[in-house]
Amino acid sequence: MAIFRFNSFLRFLGQHKVYTAIEIFGLSVSLMFVILILTYSRQELTTDRFHADAERIYMLGDEQHNMSAYGIAGRLKERYPEIEDYCYVTSAILFAGQDEIPVLTEGKKWNSSVSFVNDNFFRFFSFPLVIGNKDYVMANQNEAVVSESYARKVFGSEDPVGKTLVMNDSISFVVNGVMKDIRHSVIKYNDILLRTENLRRFRSDMDGNTYNNALSTNAFVKEQEGASLASKAEDMCDYLKTVYWFFEREIAKNVEFIPITEAYYAPNFGYMYNKGDKQLVMILLAVGLLILIFAVINYINLTVAQTGFRAKEMATRSLLGSSRLSLFSRLIGESIVLTFISFLIGLFLAFAARPYAERILDTTIDLYAMLTPVNLLLALVAIILIGFITGLLPALLISRTKAVDVVKGGFRKKTKMVFSRFFITFQNAITIALMAAALVMISQVNHLMKAPLGYNTENIIDIPAETLGGKEKIMTLANEFRRLSAVSLVSTPAGTPFNGGNNNTIEFEDRSIGFQTLIVDSAFMEMLGIEIIRENHVASNNGFYLNEYALKEQNLPMEAETFTFYQPDVPIAGVIKDFNLRNILWEKQPINLQIRKTEEFHPWNILVQVQGDPFIGWQQVKDKYEEILGVEFNGEFIDQQVADSFAVQKRISEIVGIFAIIAILLSLLGLLAMSTYFIQQRSREIGVRKVFGSNNTQILTRLVGTFLNYVFIAFVVATPIIWYLMRDWLSGYSYRIHLSPMFFILAGLGCFVISFVTVFFQSYMAANANPVDSIKTE
Repeated sequence: MAIFRFNSFLRFLGQHKVYTAIEIFGLSVSLMFVILILTYSRQELTTDRFHADAERIYMLGDEQHNMSAYGIAGRLKERYPEIEDYCYVTSAILFAGQDEIPVLTEGKKWNSSVSFVNDNFFRFFSFPLVIGNKDYVMANQNEAVVSESYARKVFGSEDPVGKTLVMNDSISFVVNGVMKDIRHSVIKYNDILLRTENLRRFRSDMDGNTYNNALSTNAFVKEQEGASLASKAEDMCDYLKTVYWFFEREIAKNVEFIPITEAYYAPNFGYMYNKGDKQLVMILLAVGLLILIFAVINYINLTVAQTGFRAKEMATRSLLGSSRLSLFSRLIGESIVLTFISFLIGLFLAFAARPYAERILDTTIDLYAMLTPVNLLLALVAIILIGFITGLLPALLISRTKAVDVVKGGFRKKTKMVFSRFFITFQNAITIALMAAALVMISQVNHLMKAPLGYNTENIIDIPAETLGGKEKIMTLANEFRRLSAVSLVSTPAGTPFNGGNNNTIEFEDRSIGFQTLIVDSAFMEMLGIEIIRENHVASNNGFYLNEYALKEQNLPMEAETFTFYQPDVPIAGVIKDFNLRNILWEKQPINLQIRKTEEFHPWNILVQVQGDPFIGWQQVKDKYEEILGVEFNGEFIDQQVADSFAVQKRISEIVGIFAIIAILLSLLGLLAMSTYFIQQRSREIGVRKVFGSNNTQILTRLVGTFLNYVFIAFVVATPIIWYLMRDWLSGYSYRIHLSPMFFILAGLGCFVISFVTVFFQSYMAANANPVDSIKTE
């Protein structure tokens, strides 16, 4: 009997192929998104929970920063028994200006991301090793651990253990372990891990005793079982005021312990570790739910539209003795079967779409990790629940049908548009809202990327220089760039407006002022177009150029000739116009800039301005760099650096845009099927109207107008809601666009045009059909 019923359902689906395809496509695509989103969200919301002692591991910070100075955690452990152990994680960005540095191995140089950690790293955390023992790897200072993917890329099938890694042309390390790639952690993925004792070999001031670099490391501490680090925070703060200038000057006022399971979303400043965006996760979950609701609505809408066909079958079964409960159960079962089929297709699509999703979200999505017995059982429960929900309304309508109503056609008249009107209007409202949101977000991101920063960003390539070797090699490379035909200007500064140069915090009166210091050559000023408002020629050789904001911070007039910088009466060489560091969203900061001859300082960067076609210039610079250094080029255009600094905003706008397209597609398919069945059911009415004198245009207008009315209602409903949400979203940006009515008008017009095109052709054919045929058929 069950096989008979299932075969009957399959025959029904085969007889209504369009209906079947739209339902399965809609559910499959929406379930694909749900699978990807849930996997991603689970990873994001459970970051670092896999560590054996996760509940006892904290990141050491203060009320503003989730970072510390190298050496502080060890100092605290000596004094406070509540700290069982500690571990530092410091990125090469500290001395290289970036995560990657050139590493020579097997006769070839590779740009490799490097971090420095304590030798207890694999005992402190639960990151697994592929080769090596956690008690012995990095036992010696010159030993290194490499990641699994790095070992595969660099050494191929060879055993990496025992291989030599050479950095800065002279510092050698031997590989004695291979780790699984670090994923889903606040700690960044690294190609190579070295012991923290090696920091001094790259940066001499990192001795762990002076604490000169206040925000130089991520310090993790492990709480003794049964102890409370939080209860000691105030005492620790008092102690640090006696040994650590950052607390002594009250730049930091509180010691804070951020649980490692919460550090991923902690709002405080930090740049050496992974930071999550909970807003993005919530947006994905919300929009994914909307897409699933769309698919469920399409299923309900189409099934309700099919009630005329199914009701005849069910009425016949009722006359043959089937109970109302059995009819209801049958329809619910059919819905669950269809949902199960859609889930299998959706799972296949999720694996196919995973690389694209990983690119957009800039992470890995481990779908295989989700295929556990518990998760599969939960998926089965979800399938049954979704199937029950999608089939409930149609099952109630059809199972309660009286045979006499079906014969008379009364059932169709009572149900044919009540639910459809609501669902179509709801879908259009959500579609308009998503389209408007995507337009606003894309416009805002473009507005941020194109914002004037107060200096030139176009056609300038920024090349990190701190790890290229000695100054002689840097200047040789710069001179070679100057000889290229596509290069107009070359500068070798210590710092750029994008990286902010060096931070120098001074005490002024009763407060601290953090200066961003750039040491530059004369070509820098010309290349970047830094505007000098006033120049003091007497002090131009040994003084600082201050921006307007720096004068304001020290309450100095434009004509001031000296300022305070660690000591009073430091000469002011001139005043430069304010410009934004990094991007337009960064708050203004005091800037002091020194113009010196290149032989007087060590460059951090090589800036190359190209002329003509920027891509030709880029290629020339890239080829020369790789020819001289034998390592992959790692320069970037400054305008691209600025654009990349808005990666999170771009990601959110791209995701909302994708979901808007999916919503449009699902709405289009649902509307196409609904309009087709609606027009079929009104064929007799159309024939009668034509017999009584209505022309084709009148009928076409009436049919199309019916659906366009729903778009208008949806527009009226959606506009105030999305206006409120977008106004709230934009309020989070100090530099933002005006929320123009055109965003909502364009979204409404877009939905209107799509709906018009979707229903026009079916309506046109129905309006031009022979009325005799439709009346005869009915």
